[in-house]
Amino acid sequence: MDLSERKKQILRAIVDGYIRTAEPVGSSYVLNNNNLGISSATIRNEMASLEETGYLDKPHTSAGRVPSSLGYRFYVDELMQKYQFTVNEIDRMEDALSKRYSELSNIIKDISNTVSYLTNYTALVSTPITHSSRISCIKFVTIDRYSMVMIIISDDGAVRNTVITAPYELNPDVLKRLEDYLNNIFSNMQFEDITNEFLTEQRDNIPMEDALINDIFDFISTVSEAQNSFDVINSGLANMLNYPEFSNVEKTKKLFGFIKDIDREFFAKRVTGDRDTIEVVIGDEEPILKELGLSMVISNYDLGNGQRGGIAIIGPTRMDYSKVVATLDYMKKNTTKYLGTGKGDDTDGRK
Repeated sequence: MDLSERKKQILRAIVDGYIRTAEPVGSSYVLNNNNLGISSATIRNEMASLEETGYLDKPHTSAGRVPSSLGYRFYVDELMQKYQFTVNEIDRMEDALSKRYSELSNIIKDISNTVSYLTNYTALVSTPITHSSRISCIKFVTIDRYSMVMIIISDDGAVRNTVITAPYELNPDVLKRLEDYLNNIFSNMQFEDITNEFLTEQRDNIPMEDALINDIFDFISTVSEAQNSFDVINSGLANMLNYPEFSNVEKTKKLFGFIKDIDREFFAKRVTGDRDTIEVVIGDEEPILKELGLSMVISNYDLGNGQRGGIAIIGPTRMDYSKVVATLDYMKKNTTKYLGTGKGDDTDGRK
């Protein structure tokens, strides 16, 4: 349904008012806080129409209205005004990103802390995932008659090794043939393609039960999982206690559990693909968020060389979407500028 300009103005006023107050918004609030040039009666009629068409809900105990999921979605897609940062907010974000001398994990923590501080919600920031990395080669270096070092080198220069001890004396010729065999399979293969199913299939192609062979494939599996894994750092969990939606103890426990144990696949699939836009997931649109009355705004960041991670902000459904989207947009663009191999965003965000 197409909304008239007047309905759009009233819907925006109600969403903004509910975000600000956490209380159902009545016609008097819309009238007194917005210069719409219409009467209270007209506002009430338009609010009733917005309720009938699904953009607003009416709590049983109140004469006011609250946005529905459809109302929030329309607001985010069509009505939300661009948030303007203060100089102090920009300085704080740049400070979090400009510490090139620090370990990347510490910079990620700074980003998470800064995002949660500026938005007053909970921030989740993942460490980078390198999807384009490939195995360059596999090498065996004997230590003595019964043990060797197995080395896996990736095309980005990373080296992983482990000591493997065999229950029998190692034969150099057999090791060389095995090394050549493994390189024929795995050389130039992306780590993300080395699944457990693939490893099982390749292991089954070697028709012998052998502790050495099993240890070799176990190490390939371990390296692949480590290459494809990532950590998620959360900040500002206590911020959620500031919102009346989470005054219930049981609901708060569920919230904390959800953030602590957030489904990594749910998070990863939204930040490591080719999507370059910021995604706003409103509670009812995702079952994992609906029960807790949460929304999540998610962005990826790109460090170049196939390294991508994600930044997400979690808050109540009535979160300040304008500020959250602007914050993630700024961090996304400037993470590449400060930390990545690309040029990033040369603007300082001061409008």
